[in-house]
Amino acid sequence: MLSLLHPSSRARGARAGRAALALSVAGLLGLSACSSPESSSPSESSAAPSGDALTITDVLGREVSFEHQPERIILGESRSLFATSALDREHPLDKVVGMGTDLQDNVPDYYSKLVEAVPSVKDIPEIGSFQKGDVALENLINLDADVLVLSQDQYDAAKTTGTTDKLDSLGLRYIVTDFRAHPLENTTRSMEIFGKLFDKEEAAQDFNQDWSRVVDMVRERGAKATSKPRTFVWRAAGLSDCCGTWNNSNISELVNVAGGENVGDSVLDGESVTLTPEKVIDLDPDVIIATGGDWATKKDKDGNPATFASAGYGISMADAEKSLQHLPSVQPAFDLLRAPKEGNLYAIWHQFYNSPFNYLALLQIAQWLHPEDYTDVDVAKEWKDAHEKYAPFSGEGAFFVSTPRGAEK
Repeated sequence: MLSLLHPSSRARGARAGRAALALSVAGLLGLSACSSPESSSPSESSAAPSGDALTITDVLGREVSFEHQPERIILGESRSLFATSALDREHPLDKVVGMGTDLQDNVPDYYSKLVEAVPSVKDIPEIGSFQKGDVALENLINLDADVLVLSQDQYDAAKTTGTTDKLDSLGLRYIVTDFRAHPLENTTRSMEIFGKLFDKEEAAQDFNQDWSRVVDMVRERGAKATSKPRTFVWRAAGLSDCCGTWNNSNISELVNVAGGENVGDSVLDGESVTLTPEKVIDLDPDVIIATGGDWATKKDKDGNPATFASAGYGISMADAEKSLQHLPSVQPAFDLLRAPKEGNLYAIWHQFYNSPFNYLALLQIAQWLHPEDYTDVDVAKEWKDAHEKYAPFSGEGAFFVSTPRGAEK
């Protein structure tokens, strides 16, 4: 495995380490490489463990050991900047030497705000996407990183393609986090991991305290709820064939804890699936929560501008509400469903599904489902306060969208 050297030793060993790893990856890719001392991965014994040695357990239970505090870190998902920003809002790129392309490709509203606040983000080398299979191992080696942070989705994709085996053979450390599959189980664990990797453990503890304060409150109140509104989470509504959703995972997990009944649980075997419009009509949920984004450039399956729930940074609430009102027109007869007719059609920012700010989505969902239990809660203030503490810019935009009063069918 790669040795984590003190700064003085690291500068001397980096060039030799990169050369050795380059030869190793050539062999893994079926290229000719002579057998020599330089062709093996760097030795763990090249530097004695220091007082800064640490071992981190990731969300899969894997123990990853370091001889020294990591100094150069690759973010497999650039959306991990949500987490690094929460740890250090003024320096979210500290120690980041490479990152994926998902934030740039899929979250233009956030990325444009980040470029304004931290222009140097444009200079961070991009590594591609593990899910798309376009990450070159040579590029990872050339970045001379101490560790690669993978989301659980990326790990699963890399394991399927054999990439994790190659990383292991090359001695490239990787550690797995998760904000998406099981947010209520893994968010604080993932923030602890980021805190240890970036030497920001106190900041991670502060964030986790705020996160737990809200989540514990919602858990307690949700458990006491006397009714559980049947709720359909409509994933990326309007962008693809109707109708994507989740079972008890991701945002649907938030619904269940908030005191709702996620209708996907009774019809899904896997984590996510696409229901037919007829099935949604048959279920006729009490509440529909669509996920939306800044997707003006997206097309529908026929190549036409997509009809979707507009949400995100820089989106006006008026535009967001207008898009939500039009959303039932995506599918025939959806305007006859109970939820839009009774004003219980809502939208949230899609990126809550992969962000440590998921606790704010949980709070808003709980207030929608049980407004009488949350008269003492100001979600807008919680959102504003979170940005002042945990984001590199302010939070103007539309992230929690309700059907305007008087717009019920």
